[in-house]
Amino acid sequence: MADPTTDSPQSRTAGALFVGLDVLDALARHPDGLGVTAIAREVGADKGNVHRLLRVLEERGYVEQDESTKLYQVSTKMISLAGQVLRGVDLVDVAGPIMRELAATTGEAVHLARRTRDGGVYVARERQPGGRVTVETEIGAQPVIYATATGKALYCTATAEELAEVLPEVFTAHTMRTHTGVTDLMADLEQICRRGYAIDDEELNLDVRCVAAPIFNLHGVPLASIGISGPASRVTLATIGDLGRTVSIAAFRITQQVGGRVPAKFSAHPPTSTEVHG
Repeated sequence: MADPTTDSPQSRTAGALFVGLDVLDALARHPDGLGVTAIAREVGADKGNVHRLLRVLEERGYVEQDESTKLYQVSTKMISLAGQVLRGVDLVDVAGPIMRELAATTGEAVHLARRTRDGGVYVARERQPGGRVTVETEIGAQPVIYATATGKALYCTATAEELAEVLPEVFTAHTMRTHTGVTDLMADLEQICRRGYAIDDEELNLDVRCVAAPIFNLHGVPLASIGISGPASRVTLATIGDLGRTVSIAAFRITQQVGGRVPAKFSAHPPTSTEVHG
């Protein structure tokens, strides 16, 4: 924390900048807000100076004051700035090592899909070499939102209005297990939020089962999903729960690394520290 000791314009500007950054740091540590006196105490600065800095930060949109409590908080503009930085993080680079680890652990094909304005797109895949029969996913293909684990994970927290923008008016019955309408799909999405992962139980292709979990951005919205696919003879109903938990831990690790947060609507219990770090 700076305390300017000269009267030069440069030192005054630098001092104000340092104190202003200290103020933002203090508010970031106290998301419920702080009053002027508490902020001044926290940063060790003059209360009048802190008040002037808060006014400037408020005018620029970096902080906001609650009219009823008079407490200051970091504004959504700061969250937006953070989002711009985090968007520079390459999702595929971050997810790659975890995908390879997941493929080695499960022996099944692993794929990564990114959410788009009109649905989603597969952007990466991993599988173990050695000739074992796996279920391949084509990079650039779009997951069927209502009939794949990856697609359902991408929209597990979506509202009916948001789903209407990416779903067809009539669902194609790919198999006898495919959802036939929005009501069934919404019930499935609620299940995903409760257990932490999505299941495709031969809904797109017979004899193929998949599990997938959402990767959240800093706003708590799924930005991607990571999934495992395999023949139903190996991905059985007896093992699918363990695979689902494994993929949900992988998704949580990626969420952490891209600076995302799990929203309250996703009520599944987060993995323990031991599960995340091994």
